[in-house]
Amino acid sequence: MSTSEGYDREMQNESRLNELALKLSSLRQVTSDINNQASDSSFIQSSTEAFSALSGTIRHSQQRLKRSAGVSYPIYKTVFFILIAVLFIYFVYKLT
Repeated sequence: MSTSEGYDREMQNESRLNELALKLSSLRQVTSDINNQASDSSFIQSSTEAFSALSGTIRHSQQRLKRSAGVSYPIYKTVFFILIAVLFIYFVYKLT
């Protein structure tokens, strides 16, 4: 092996070593960012508060729906009859 081939291989090895050092540095930065975000509990707390508010809103909507369903029973009958009429018209139209 000649001196120039040895020098070329040494340069390739040095280049690869630099590439690996850059990749390792990037990996360390990503790991550090993940650690910082995981230790920051404000995101978790804000998510918990948002889910609590959503749960309260859903509970309130559910209570209002129960009240309206209990008071307006004839509305269900009307909707049912309209649905039956629409399906009947659809099937009659489809058969002709």
